Amino acid sequence: MMIELSNWLHVKEAFRSKHLRQAGYTEGAIVMEGTLLDLHGLEHRERRRLENRLFRREIFSYWEHEILGETIDATMKPFVEKGAGDLAQIGYRCAMNLTATIAGIDQDPRDEEQTDLLYSKVKKFSEGATIMHSTRDKDEVRSEVRKAMESFHRDFFLPSKNRREELLLELASGKISEDALPRDVFTTLLNNAESLKLDDDVVFREICFYLQAGAHSTANAFTHTVDDLFSWGEQNPSDLELARNDLSFVQRCMHESLRLSPASPVALRTPLEDVELSDGTLLPEGAHVVLDLIKANRDPTVFGNTADVYDPHRNVPDGIARWGMSFGAGSHACVGAELDGGLEIDHTRPNEDALYGTVAIMVHALLSAGGTKDQLNPPVLDPNSERKHFSSYPVLFLS
Repeated sequence: MMIELSNWLHVKEAFRSKHLRQAGYTEGAIVMEGTLLDLHGLEHRERRRLENRLFRREIFSYWEHEILGETIDATMKPFVEKGAGDLAQIGYRCAMNLTATIAGIDQDPRDEEQTDLLYSKVKKFSEGATIMHSTRDKDEVRSEVRKAMESFHRDFFLPSKNRREELLLELASGKISEDALPRDVFTTLLNNAESLKLDDDVVFREICFYLQAGAHSTANAFTHTVDDLFSWGEQNPSDLELARNDLSFVQRCMHESLRLSPASPVALRTPLEDVELSDGTLLPEGAHVVLDLIKANRDPTVFGNTADVYDPHRNVPDGIARWGMSFGAGSHACVGAELDGGLEIDHTRPNEDALYGTVAIMVHALLSAGGTKDQLNPPVLDPNSERKHFSSYPVLFLS
């Protein structure tokens, strides 16, 4: 039995129910099996508790203020110097280089050849994780993903693992302090693998998952935000000019884009027992429950009669996130929500405490560098996905 939940209240309750199990990545098991997003219950809580130590606000602040700017500059520089680029490549490479740092894969974002190699692997991981939305032959996709994972394991995973294991040995012998360890997922997992009974295969897939989830969702949010801003700017040129100079306004634009174009348009759940929602709606044990985030994020009872319309000046009710439920909710809410989306806009917050989010900073960097749509080369949607993904989005950099 399939049941679709599409209004705000139903989706919110379903996300928060401990009796609904994650069910969206069965087909993508080649990448997702045993990863944080695929776990449930005690096993999920223990892994989440461990990784939450890394995904704290002060570490987000460190990444945003100390790592992100250099990563974006190094990644975007070749495109700006050439005067042209493609949002799909720029976004994925910027997001991927930052995500590699967070996941714990050693690479140099200034090395274009290395960046291209890692970029090709991580894009293939994304195809594997989201294979249920692919319009291609799924066995063919899995074969390509398997080859990409094998070469990634050899060229990136093992060298990064060896370096971290050496550092952990130095920590154990007292040669270094814990502050000298990299602040990344890989180091955290290796340091706790025994207590959590994590075998090498699970650690490997967890790193693949973090790379594809972070790079994939961030890059798509970046492209959608720029596209929405360009379209809005055609009718509201003063707002486009404002976005080139005001990072806080870019954040508002990004939040609106996230609401209208969530990284995952649906979430899937399976009730482990009969679940009754507050209005009496019954979700029978074993049912296939589809949480429609696009419809929930456009619920007019929450976002008003213009809920379907892009409006960066939109006011939302107290207690409602401007991005809707695009980061999920409950125990499976995105651990990197504040890293990607920043903190809710609060003009009373001191500047040094502000988090604007990776996506907003990437967009602002592009606009500040003179990024504009290439009118002679329109964007192209990916024909191999049911999701709204741009396979190409040419831009120019005008000085």
